[in-house]
Amino acid sequence: MREILLNICLTAVALCLFKMLIPETSSKKQTDFLISCFFLASLIFFFSSDTVSLGAVYGEESPQINIPYIDFDSQYADAQSKAVEGEMNRLVRRILADENIFPEEIYTIINISDKYSISINEIRLVSIKEKTDETDEVSETQLEELKKAIQIIQKEVGDSIIISGEFVE
Repeated sequence: MREILLNICLTAVALCLFKMLIPETSSKKQTDFLISCFFLASLIFFFSSDTVSLGAVYGEESPQINIPYIDFDSQYADAQSKAVEGEMNRLVRRILADENIFPEEIYTIINISDKYSISINEIRLVSIKEKTDETDEVSETQLEELKKAIQIIQKEVGDSIIISGEFVE
């Protein structure tokens, strides 16, 4: 099919260029007729040659070709989501580093409803629980540090984004 369209386009372009080179005279009708005949002759030659076989492409005996579907919208949304998440994580780390708070991980949950609408739903701070001999509870200093980090980020981003924190072992 690509060969057919390419042949038609190239022939049409060549004939248009040829027609522009011929001056407008009283033989305009004859010139147009000759150009039309040449265009039809080139199409007939192309379809009668052995290079084109429409039966093999569209016939029942031709094997089915499975072409994988590429969802570019999904790939674009994933790339945008990763870019926004990475930038938000860098900004949050920089803000918290100014306060000497260094969480282990920062997760940003993003919603992309269409190409022009990106919203940040949640920022989650993850810290490692310090091991204590007495209990499995989180130390007061760690808990205060996480609360302070949540307050700092909440002040920066506003109330529309949920800021949460958790401890992992």
